[in-house]
Amino acid sequence: MGKNRSRFRVPARKLIDNKWFTIAIMLLIIINGLLIGVQTYENVPDYIQVIQLCILFIFFIEIIIRWTGRTTTAEYLSDKWNLFDVFIVIIGVIPEVAEIVLESDSESKNILSTLRILRVIQLTRSIRAIGELQLLIGVLVKSIRSLSYIAVLFSLIMYIYAIIGVTLFKNRDYDNSEHLRVTLSNPDPYGDLGEAFFTLFRILTGEDWTDLRYNLLQNDYIKGNVPSSTNATVTFYHVSWMVIAAYLLINLVIGAIVNNFQLVLDAQREEEEANALKKE
Repeated sequence: MGKNRSRFRVPARKLIDNKWFTIAIMLLIIINGLLIGVQTYENVPDYIQVIQLCILFIFFIEIIIRWTGRTTTAEYLSDKWNLFDVFIVIIGVIPEVAEIVLESDSESKNILSTLRILRVIQLTRSIRAIGELQLLIGVLVKSIRSLSYIAVLFSLIMYIYAIIGVTLFKNRDYDNSEHLRVTLSNPDPYGDLGEAFFTLFRILTGEDWTDLRYNLLQNDYIKGNVPSSTNATVTFYHVSWMVIAAYLLINLVIGAIVNNFQLVLDAQREEEEANALKKE
């Protein structure tokens, strides 16, 4: 792909590198975000929609300026943030086009209201405007591989605990125990494997996990409704899961992210030093 020889390349590049240009785009992103929030209310004035269309048009112009200011086409396409901007602007255009194309019947209005959710994605353009956010996204992307292995380990341990929970604590007559009658909002916490998974996740968040333990003590059960399990077993099960999940596994996640954060910082520092040497 050849070098960009447009006479507008240098002015466009200077505009892109100007901090006020970045600040202006960031302000438009913020204003657009606030207007998206305003549109969640009823009886919104029509001029709000007009302002949003103007902002979307400015975003489109920004992409053209960045394209014009490229050194080469390969350089432009190699920058993932340029592709990200194009994607976000296209996503922003979809609801506007749909509003023009779709008819005003009830079914079309439901589709249109769903498509309007896509406007919220435009807020992610603030990542491009703030270097620190770009750094954090880079860390998260780099951490995906290590986090996926932690997720596999976490899922395996959670599956084991879920099976143990159903085997030991399932109350086959939960509806007639001292608990409230079984409802969608009050199921047996270890009634089946799916519910056991959710109960373990609930414990992980710290939501009433001690109450779950107290409710499983033998004095809350009608004799013969559940497998034999001592109070010590109930306590050890819940405390051990809390320790493993909420402390050890979460710390593994934090450790992986911190480690990759340092790697990304080092890579960024090396890139800056290499660019400085090139300029010299």
